[in-house]
Amino acid sequence: MQIISYIFAFMFGSAVGSFLNVLIYRLPRQVSIIAPHSFCPNCKKAIKWHENIPVLSFVLLRGKCSVCQKPIAIRYPVVEVFTGLLFIYAFSRYALSYEFFFIVFFLCALTVIAFIDFSFQVIPDIISMPGMIAGIAFQVIRGTFLAGLAGMLFGGGLILLIRVIGGKVYKKEVMGLGDVYLTAMIGAFVGFPLIIPAIFIAALVGAVLGITFIVSTHQSKESPIPFGPFLAIGGIAVIIVESQVYRILTALGVYL
Repeated sequence: MQIISYIFAFMFGSAVGSFLNVLIYRLPRQVSIIAPHSFCPNCKKAIKWHENIPVLSFVLLRGKCSVCQKPIAIRYPVVEVFTGLLFIYAFSRYALSYEFFFIVFFLCALTVIAFIDFSFQVIPDIISMPGMIAGIAFQVIRGTFLAGLAGMLFGGGLILLIRVIGGKVYKKEVMGLGDVYLTAMIGAFVGFPLIIPAIFIAALVGAVLGITFIVSTHQSKESPIPFGPFLAIGGIAVIIVESQVYRILTALGVYL
């Protein structure tokens, strides 16, 4: 019976992932997410309903548009599968509780932001700013308002401080306001002190992958590397391994 529940969670999550793909494509291009209906990014032809089934349609179409035969970006099934797995995780941990809906909103928001920032180097405030409010509402319902507020202020404040100091030292923008709002949103959802390891994980992963990217592609050290995807990784990571992180923080005397 549990397996069936997980299958339904994955199916529902992959369907949500299909909508996330719409947001990832349309928000940075300032295209309405309501109309027109789903279309091929190459030939602009409308996609039929049976060609829009999450994951399955990509496989049946062999990764190509049925009209123009141009390849369908691998991002589409990746986001659908990833979102389906996130839903399985959230359901296995929270069941159909209020926490489930808040957490999947948070994880989906991070997914959309990560892919948009990776491709366009912009973080949509239309997601992160309402996300801050949702995060604080989540903490209020849980009875941990102060932890959420502290996490939001610490996360956003730290990145803002880095933005200001880095700008003066390097005479250029080292962090965008989008990064500030995103970190504040993550802090609101995960609270304090979980925002600390979230930022640490983001910085560590960003440093490793950033250096690897520069070396492997022979890019200049001045080449801009979006930080949003790494912040998203940090936020998702601390949610998934929350109990383990708390044990480590407790051992270090950070969490009281």
